[in-house]
Amino acid sequence: MMRKLTVLCTFAVLFSITYWSNGAPVTDCDILAAAPADSHRQTSGISLDQIDVNRAVPACEAAVRRYPNDAHFRFQLSRAYYEAKNFQAAVDQLRKAAEQGQALAQYNLGVMYEYGKGVSEDYGEALIWYRKAAEQGDEMAKNKLDRLTSIDPDTTTKSFGRAPKQYFQS
Repeated sequence: MMRKLTVLCTFAVLFSITYWSNGAPVTDCDILAAAPADSHRQTSGISLDQIDVNRAVPACEAAVRRYPNDAHFRFQLSRAYYEAKNFQAAVDQLRKAAEQGQALAQYNLGVMYEYGKGVSEDYGEALIWYRKAAEQGDEMAKNKLDRLTSIDPDTTTKSFGRAPKQYFQS
């Protein structure tokens, strides 16, 4: 009986690790750039301003090369690029992760469009990405969507008076 229980517990642990990690092991990218708010992270996460870009960018680029279909590595790479001030590269990775349905990437892509970081400022496009994230339950996206549409329903003018980095969910 004890042996069966041990085997069953081992299977459950292995299954949960494989299920939650999408088959990818914990990498240096996870350690150096995972967002605390990311429900798909495999580590505790690190705030955006604590990312060591000199280590995180190459680690996350390597993880994306090894696991090109893993949206959470693309999202983490976007955070490293953002902190390195490489906004265009951040947008490219956010878009790929967002198109794979990663809600945090969708929200942050909306932020990039709202503030014109790495893309032309486009409130309509920002609304599209905020909506997609909000539909998945992202509370920050719901709040942004409410604020944008209540301040200016046509999204032609608005001002929150805060820097984009304060909205880039970390």
